[in-house]
Amino acid sequence: MPCESAQYRRNVKRKVHAYHVFIQACHIAQGLAQYLSSTFPALVWASFGSWLRTIRPGIPPSELVITTAPRQCLPQFLLSSSDCDTLAKFIFEKQDKTRWSSFG
Repeated sequence: MPCESAQYRRNVKRKVHAYHVFIQACHIAQGLAQYLSSTFPALVWASFGSWLRTIRPGIPPSELVITTAPRQCLPQFLLSSSDCDTLAKFIFEKQDKTRWSSFG
């Protein structure tokens, strides 16, 4: 097997590093979702805004529910908090507001 160039090897190392960072971010996001599900189940269910055939009281929300709930309330959060919350302001300024016509 011929020796690859130094640039090629750097690119491979960069790509492998990107994979590792992505996987670590996914693990952190999943851990946060599980934490929210087990710590704030009532708030998650209240923010879900969709339909499930069976919602069992006392059982923490599933990963589907915990990942759907923030998507349901993010636009309202950004619209109501963008004046006083720095993170909300940052996110709000970067969004395409023409896609938010139903939330205004």
